[in-house]
This record gives sequence, structure tokens and C-alpha cells, in this order.
Amino acid sequence: MNYIDLSCPAEIFRTAMPTEEVPAATVTLFNLSDRVIVSAEVLLRLLDEDGGETERLAYRGRALNGRPHSTFLMTVPCAPAEDLHSIDVIIEKVWYADNEVWRREPGKGIMYIPNNLPVSPALTKLKYAAGETAVGYPTEQDGLWLCVCGRPNPEEADICARCGRQKDMIFSRFSPEAVEAQVSMKERQLDLNSRSMREDTIRLQRIREEEYNQQQSRRGSRIRILIAMAASVALCAGTYFGLSPWLRLQAGYRALETGNPAGAKEVFQILGDYGNAQEMIAECDWQIALETADSGNDAETLAKASALLRVIPGKPEAIDKANETDLLRARMLLEQGDWQGAQEAMLLLPEDYEGRRELEQKAGMAQGTALKTEEKYEEAREIFLSLGDYAGAREQASDCLYLPARKRMEQGDWDGTIEILSGIQDYLNSREMTLECHYHKAEELLAAGDLDGASREFLMAGDWSDAKERCKALTYAQAEERYNAGDIKTAQSLFASIPDYLDSNARDQACRYELAADAADDREFSLALELLRDIPDDYQKTGAIRAQATYEKARAAIRREEWTEAAQLLGSLDREGLRRQYRDIENLYLQACEKAGINPYPETPVPPETTETPAPPAENTEQPAAEPTETPAPDPFLVTEEDQQ
Repeated sequence: MNYIDLSCPAEIFRTAMPTEEVPAATVTLFNLSDRVIVSAEVLLRLLDEDGGETERLAYRGRALNGRPHSTFLMTVPCAPAEDLHSIDVIIEKVWYADNEVWRREPGKGIMYIPNNLPVSPALTKLKYAAGETAVGYPTEQDGLWLCVCGRPNPEEADICARCGRQKDMIFSRFSPEAVEAQVSMKERQLDLNSRSMREDTIRLQRIREEEYNQQQSRRGSRIRILIAMAASVALCAGTYFGLSPWLRLQAGYRALETGNPAGAKEVFQILGDYGNAQEMIAECDWQIALETADSGNDAETLAKASALLRVIPGKPEAIDKANETDLLRARMLLEQGDWQGAQEAMLLLPEDYEGRRELEQKAGMAQGTALKTEEKYEEAREIFLSLGDYAGAREQASDCLYLPARKRMEQGDWDGTIEILSGIQDYLNSREMTLECHYHKAEELLAAGDLDGASREFLMAGDWSDAKERCKALTYAQAEERYNAGDIKTAQSLFASIPDYLDSNARDQACRYELAADAADDREFSLALELLRDIPDDYQKTGAIRAQATYEKARAAIRREEWTEAAQLLGSLDREGLRRQYRDIENLYLQACEKAGINPYPETPVPPETTETPAPPAENTEQPAAEPTETPAPDPFLVTEEDQQ
């Protein structure tokens, strides 16, 4: 059972644990909104092996530049520990580039059950129909619906916030029944293609068999002489055998026993339906095919043996021998580099035949390698991906993206290179290539006068060359330009995105002060307090603005009868110093405390009594002075007539 705040504009994709080399947790987030996210505040719960919380950290990441509907990284300083087993991340706040803020509201989360399928044939079929991002069938739950990509969405939403697919299309095309129908249709198509290829293969084998017979008839003189001698003997004995079919049958038996199945078959064929001649013909075919298969040392001979074995009636062991022969032929062809012939040979084998799957994968690797050599990268990648976890297939599939990306990079196609490399982020030096492309693209945009685009690309270039410094310089120049144009809000956001660069901190503070002053004038007191956070009271009129905003915010809370909030706000002020400006501040504070049940003046602890005995007073012969009259201590919050004047 999980909980999710569907109003949050970002979601956690993955979290990398801190290590000794990198003492920080790397959080990958996905921007679900249509605006740029520049900052985010997260809460990290460090968990042990039993799921118990060992530590809790709050951190705000700045200058994130999370582009709409894209992933972006956030690094949270966090030292590795032996008992650290996992990290739970909660997004508390999100700042947009236009300075608007999203805050998590407690209790707003909604409960849902993930639709993730385990690794199974059902998940494989779903990925075939919906793509590699699919995790489970779409479902509708109380208050939300789950997309095929696993993202929960509000029940009134028509589009998935993560993958952008239509709700109606998702439930109609990716239900269990619809997926099964798509897979069945594909299997029928493959079966038809396989049957067609099998028929073509059998026809090709028959042609090869005829060619083989013709070659056999033209072989050396020794075979021709033997055939001639056998014909002469048969001709001379014709008269004798013609007199007795039984004697012919016995002669066929003897020929078969002496290892001459071809001669025996000729005899049995002459006998027609006499005795068990037809059964003996099948036995002769079996012996001839078996001899051909056992003596075959080339793929062509093995193909002929397989064709002979598969047409012998009433002999199941002939099919077993044919399968064994075709498997041997496929291996032989594959060793010779003929992966196409090997695939044709394997089409004759049952799908679950032992050794077929391994040979199919080897043939697929050879086919993919050949296509890759011909620079048919897309076709080769599809073949490599179809091989699953076969050794080297994943690397070859990644290489089919890496090589065209290298070529595009050499041609200066930065966008095309970045798009291709997005599918292999950690393959060889793909990450460095991506950063370099962003850097070169930034230089081109800068030369074209697009400062905003160049700044973004320099930021995406990360630590490539001097990208960070150039990004900061461009951002600073843009901030000054916006400030001079009177766009203080945008200038502040830009100054805040480059902390500690030149005087950016001071300029950020100055912009926030101006925005806070304007917000106070517009009676947006919560915004004013948020902008004045971390600015000292002695900075220009910060103290006065903060006091005014706090006082007015407290009065608004009183009007809403939120007494605790009002008491806390008024209690944080220097009421004695502000009583001339806000004459009712003390009365408002007492009213809020009374309604909230809070002690307005908590007692200070009484110092412990000393055990020392006071010294006796010295004798004084003089008359004691008159005791002074007690004067009550003045009330610091009492407004006198002099104050009123």
C-alpha cells in the first residue's frame, strides 16, 4: 500500500545511495509540469535493514533547471553508514522559474495499490504491446487510476501525467484481453511466416536432393562399373527370380543383411505388394537415410539425409534422427558463417527441441553483427534486443546506438546525438559525449544571440570544460538585463540560481527586499515574509516590513479564528518596541493566547535557595531611617497620556 500527493509537480524516479567516493545521495526526479523547476526541498528518511528510521535530513537543492516532462538530478549531502540500507525521499516544496512555490500539505496524500507485475510471461507480453516503460495493466481505484507505466492519476484526468497517453486509449489497448489479442495475432502471423519458410526449405531440399542424385550418377568409373555389374547380375538372374517371388523376397533380405539397402530396395519394389515388401521398403529407406546421416560430413549431405528421414512412414525414430541431423547441420552452417542456412535448418526443428534456442541466439548474434557491419543499425538493434539476456547482446544493442551517435556528433548534429545517447546514458563515454554536445550547442546558440538557450545548454553541459563558469556568467548577465528592464522577479530568480558567483548573493538579497516591499504594499504578507527569510532586520527597512507583515498576518489569523497561529506570530514580535505603532498588539496577543489556551507570560525558573546563613546585622546606635514607600513597577505596555500626545 502506497500514498501519493497527486498535486505534486515532480516525482521521484530513483535514489542512489551515498558512497565513500561520493558522500551524497543522488535523487533523480521527473518534472510532471509544463514549467521549469529551479529548486526543490526534500525530506530524506535514512532506513536500516528492518525499515527503521535512523536519521532524517531536510535539504533544498537550488539551480536544478528541471525542464518540463524531463528528468533532472538533485544531490543531497549524506555520509554513508554501515547500518544504512535504503533511503525514503519525500518532496516538501517545489520552486518554479517564475518564483511560484508548491508546498506539500499533510493529509492530502491518497492511498493506492501499485499495479506492478512480477517478471513473468504476462509482463513480457505487456511490454511487447505497450513498450519497455510498461509495468502493469491499467486499473481504476478509489479516487484515481493507474496508467500502464505505473503512474497514479486523478480519476478526472484524461491524460497520464508521466507518459502523456490518453486514458481511453490505455484502457482499451492495454487491458489483459487486448494485450492477449495483440500477442495472439502476432503469433499467428509468425506461424504463417514460419510455415511458409518451412515449405520453402523443404522445396529447396528436394531440389538439392535431385541435384545430389544427378551428381552421384556422374561420379567415378568405379561406381558406374559396379552399377553395370549389378545390372548384369540382375539381368542374368531375372529368369530365376521371375520364377519365384519368394526367392526374390529372400534375396532382398540377404541384400539388406549384407549392407546393401539400395539393392534390397530395388528388389522389394519389384515385388510390389507381395508379402511384407512395402514394410521392407520403408526399412531400406531407413537404412539408406541412416547411413547417409552418419556418413555426412557436409551440410548438403545432412540436408539430404534429413529429407529422406522425414518421409519414412510409421517410424518415429526417423523423425528423432532427422531432428538430430538438422541440429548438427545448423551448427555446421553456423560455424561456417552461414547464419541464414542455420536459421532455415532450425525451422524444421520443434520449438522446444533441446539446443535450438541456443543456436537461434547464436544465429541472431551473427545476423545482428552482419547488419551492424552494413550500418543497418536499427534492424541490428531490434535483433540484439530480441535475444534477451544472451551474453553480449545488450552491449551490441547499445553499440548500435553509440556508433550512429558518434557519426552524428562528427557531423555537428548535436540535438540528434543527444537524442540517440539518451537511450544509453552509461555506455562507454556516452555521458561525456552528451555533455560535450550540450556545450557545443550552447556555443552555437551564444553565437546566434540566444543567451537564454545558451545558458540552459551550458547548464546541461555539467562539468564539461568551463561550462559551469560560462553558464554562471550568462545567467548573471541575463539577471542584470532583466533587473535593468524592471523585471525584478525574474532577475531575483536568476541571481538565486548562481549562489556565491561575484556579488550574486547580495543582488539576490536586494531583489528579494524590493519584491518583499512591493508584496507588503500589495498586502501579500505571506509572500513578503517568505522573500525576507534569511535577510537580517538591519538591512534597509527589513525589520519594519517583517514586523508589519507578521502583525497583519496575525490579524488575518484572528479573523479566521486560528488562535494558535496568531499567538505564535504575535509572540515572535518585539511587542514592547512596536506598541507605539500598533497600539492593540498586546491586547490581540492576550486574546489569541486565551482562545488558544496558551500561557502568554510563561514563568521563568526561580533560582535555588542558598544554604549560607546571612551575617547578623551590625549594631547601629543611630536612629533608623524612614522606610521608603513601595512604588509599583511601571507597566511597559501601558499607554500614557504622554505617549498619546
